[in-house]
Amino acid sequence: MQGPPIPPPSESTHGRPSTPQRSRRFAAGLLVVVLVAAAAYVSTRPLGTASSSYAPNTGASTVNAGQGVAIGRSAPDFVRASDLEPLLLDLEDRPIHLGDFAGRPLWIVFWATWCTPCQQEASDIRESYHAHRADDLEVLAIDVQEPAVAVREYTLSHDLDYAIGIDATAGVKALYGSLGLPSHFFLDGDGVIRDRYIGQLTADLMEQHLRSIIGP
Repeated sequence: MQGPPIPPPSESTHGRPSTPQRSRRFAAGLLVVVLVAAAAYVSTRPLGTASSSYAPNTGASTVNAGQGVAIGRSAPDFVRASDLEPLLLDLEDRPIHLGDFAGRPLWIVFWATWCTPCQQEASDIRESYHAHRADDLEVLAIDVQEPAVAVREYTLSHDLDYAIGIDATAGVKALYGSLGLPSHFFLDGDGVIRDRYIGQLTADLMEQHLRSIIGP
């Protein structure tokens, strides 16, 4: 008498895949999920690296040691190193050089008319500039990559009576390693950087940083 048929080794007695088959199918499904998740991450992550983008205007008072002109170093002139071509022009298209401010404390701020923190601190910069006229303080606000006509209209409408420079190619910004807008550099009368700040300054912070170049 013939006994009951023996099920094939690849199938269970109920028609379901055997345990090895189920394990292989589960592994294959898991691999698909991992590949889809990896593709989604790559497609949605921002381009570039953290070092290639602007730092946020968080008000941090220092930058990494390898970024920007270090405190205690001489500030670079506003010229292209390869041929000394002027990089900074005033609102009348005349070259501006660092030597124009020799012997006087100089506060350099990189800014733009569209930059909200720059707009918010502009009136306080003007007030600080007026308050320290007796200390021979000079302010040079370097607009980055905007048409001179737009900057001229903005400075007139906001009564910004300190020196304005146009950095049309962002070449000066690159020389100073400015990481965002606004960025501030404080130079003594010898052109040495005594302090720097990345982000918007309040009126009180302005006074604190100005002490580094004009004293208490």
